[in-house]
Amino acid sequence: MKSSFVFLIMYFFSLSCFSNEDVEFTISANKSGTVFLVTAKGQTDIGNELLDSWYKKANELCGTKKVMVEPNNGMPIVRNTSCGDAIKIENGIQKCELIKATVFGKVTCVAT
Repeated sequence: MKSSFVFLIMYFFSLSCFSNEDVEFTISANKSGTVFLVTAKGQTDIGNELLDSWYKKANELCGTKKVMVEPNNGMPIVRNTSCGDAIKIENGIQKCELIKATVFGKVTCVAT
């Protein structure tokens, strides 16, 4: 019983899944499953290319409930691939670590 409860808690608080479009989602949820933090990343360098998949996942999570998105006036945060703080050396040349494009936002499911 206790292990089942722990599994359920882990499921609701952290979930990674893949879609057919090679987009990886990281999802965290509150206990009641009405508020989710959703991050999408994929093989693209352009964040806007992940938006449709992100919204599709948000709608799947909320089912028939209305989807409200924060923090950016109803839009998630969209980032293109960029140079991170870490530096690596390839063939004697310093290069920054690339951070892939992502889309992040808070999804709240509201009864209609």
